[in-house]
Amino acid sequence: MERLTKEYIALLSGPGNASDHFWKLEKRIKQDKKNPGVLIEMRKSSAIWDIAAFVGRGIITMDELDGFSEDLLDAVKLILSR
Repeated sequence: MERLTKEYIALLSGPGNASDHFWKLEKRIKQDKKNPGVLIEMRKSSAIWDIAAFVGRGIITMDELDGFSEDLLDAVKLILSR
């Protein structure tokens, strides 16, 4: 999120009209909301892959999966080892 905030500031402080900056920022935020680090549509069929992607991107850690089943943890570790 810190990186996004800096990019938004750069977008807003560029040359041109303030209204143009606003509409560019709105479009960019809509795109960024679709990023798995911000918002994701979860499906049971892809949950393990999504969790592995979160861990791989540093959004969550393996420690935060404490309490999940050993099968899930093993599957996430297998995906990450590929």
